[in-house]
Amino acid sequence: MKRLLALALLLPLAAAADDAAVLTVKPLLCIIDARTPVCEMRFAIAWEGGEKGYYCVFNELETDALRCWGDAQSGDLDDARTVAETFSYWLNQGEDQPVLATATVDVLRKDSDDRRRRRRTRYVWDIL
Repeated sequence: MKRLLALALLLPLAAAADDAAVLTVKPLLCIIDARTPVCEMRFAIAWEGGEKGYYCVFNELETDALRCWGDAQSGDLDDARTVAETFSYWLNQGEDQPVLATATVDVLRKDSDDRRRRRRTRYVWDIL
């Protein structure tokens, strides 16, 4: 009886987890340095909603939606972009609707001041 009650309580949680929207973006990392101050990248964006509906993909760098789908449960798109700082993509069901899923693209800045490069090379005669 306890198992049946526990199963009945967990069933709505499993259904709620299936209804959650998922947004995946690849790649999620850009590495820049002094020689290459920006990344020119093509992002593969895929999403899956819990149910059929109207969905849009947005990002911080543009005011309008990148693309919207009507009466869809999933979708994908490619986005070519020049990146210099961290930004996010998000999925929702219209401009003024709450965010359903988010994916952040991180920009890692590698300074050329690496101490290994600054270290003086050593020669055998330096010991003398």
